[in-house]
Amino acid sequence: MKHNRYYLLIILFLAFAKASFAQTTLEAFTTPDNLTLEGWFFKPLTEDYKLTLFSLNEAIVEYDTEETTFVSYNVIGYDIWKGFGPVIGARILEGRGSALAGIQWAKASEKFLITANLTTEIRDNPFYELYFLAQYKFPINDKIGFFSQLQNSTNFMDNGHDFSFQRLRAGISWKTYQVGAGLNAFQYSEDFDFEIDPGIFIRVEF
Repeated sequence: MKHNRYYLLIILFLAFAKASFAQTTLEAFTTPDNLTLEGWFFKPLTEDYKLTLFSLNEAIVEYDTEETTFVSYNVIGYDIWKGFGPVIGARILEGRGSALAGIQWAKASEKFLITANLTTEIRDNPFYELYFLAQYKFPINDKIGFFSQLQNSTNFMDNGHDFSFQRLRAGISWKTYQVGAGLNAFQYSEDFDFEIDPGIFIRVEF
């Protein structure tokens, strides 16, 4: 029964991401300890890019315990001046669901994507988060290209740092697929206890 729930969650996660969004990135990243399935997209909602939607959804499966953690982060931003503007949205993190508000800066082209959000939960004793995503890619020849991506999330409360993570990916791009090596790094508590997990990834862009 436990196995069934675990596989059902992954299937629903992938089906939701693929069916709902025309421009979506799906990634599987595996380490010796866990599997991360991630779907995210950054999409203009208007032709002039004034209104944008950024969504990050992921499931993390631990190999030893088969425990699965689901995270969903979704914000809508309005460009007031050169990519800067307010954002509103919602996040589900380890069963904690919260409305979000904050500011965003975003820039996108065929070769790169940068988005940075500083948000706070709209609740008592909120988490504050600085989220940053940067992606850069360029062609190597007619068939393959170089792909790289960095994500950072720093979460803190009124009493100081709570947790952070960084995810680095670098590899080769072919058609709509990318494959390569990466690492996930984590820092916990006010002491920034450090953990790092190297692995390999495969991803596809729709």
